[in-house]
Amino acid sequence: MGPIKRSIRTALALAVAGIVLGSSVFGQESDEARSLRERERRVLTRIETLKKEQEFLLFQRTLAAADSKYLILDLRTGKGMLKYRGRILRNFNCALAGKHLPAALPKRIVTLTGKRDGSPGTRQLVFTDPLVIIQSKHVSTGKAKSKQGLHVMLGTKDLSAIFFALEKGSLAYIIN
Repeated sequence: MGPIKRSIRTALALAVAGIVLGSSVFGQESDEARSLRERERRVLTRIETLKKEQEFLLFQRTLAAADSKYLILDLRTGKGMLKYRGRILRNFNCALAGKHLPAALPKRIVTLTGKRDGSPGTRQLVFTDPLVIIQSKHVSTGKAKSKQGLHVMLGTKDLSAIFFALEKGSLAYIIN
């Protein structure tokens, strides 16, 4: 019975070792799978960031070659630039009239479709698709004609300079 007991013990030891090693191997696979999913998520976010940067650079390159002025509005930092052929004509601060920044805009490139002239405090630049209105800080959003869309507030002097520099059909790039 000695050799039989020894072979049974060996078989049980191998079975227990297989179960223990198998569970640790499966645990490693789940750790590896988890780290792989995390890495894939980081790569996808990096790809999205690079696509946005590429779109912005293509926009700038296209308009640098064209003979037109354009706006770049960075809503996160509250800064803006009026540019012409790659040169910065004017830097300005811009603030949103709403309490929070929208999560994402469907389009980053908007076209100037209307200019509402009046006194320096009531001038407005209207961009559409999506609706973006640039107006003076001194006009409350309650007095604004349109309560929908994104309202960007500028100082009166900055708004006057931009108002007379841009023509209908001018483009603006919104970074958010």
